[in-house]
Amino acid sequence: MMRQEGNRILLDGPIVMDTVPTLLNQVALARLGPEVEVDFSAATDLDSAALALMLQWQRESLQTHQKLRFTGVPANLNVLISLYGLSVFLNPSPDLNV
Repeated sequence: MMRQEGNRILLDGPIVMDTVPTLLNQVALARLGPEVEVDFSAATDLDSAALALMLQWQRESLQTHQKLRFTGVPANLNVLISLYGLSVFLNPSPDLNV
């Protein structure tokens, strides 16, 4: 479901309501350093729970004064981000076309 390489979190497989609680328990952003990248490029199924995960990690990064960047975000998640008007809150990287 996820692996960590330094300050980079690589998500794979489904990021849905059933898997998000496990991800929240596995990942402690505060321990990853001042800049963190979350890569969605290997994620398969995504729903609004993936968006909730992004927002939670964004809140955590703001509390710990970390720079958080989301990369490899698939089109269907980009649509949700845009639909809900959350582009500003999620600090999209250049490959997040919203």
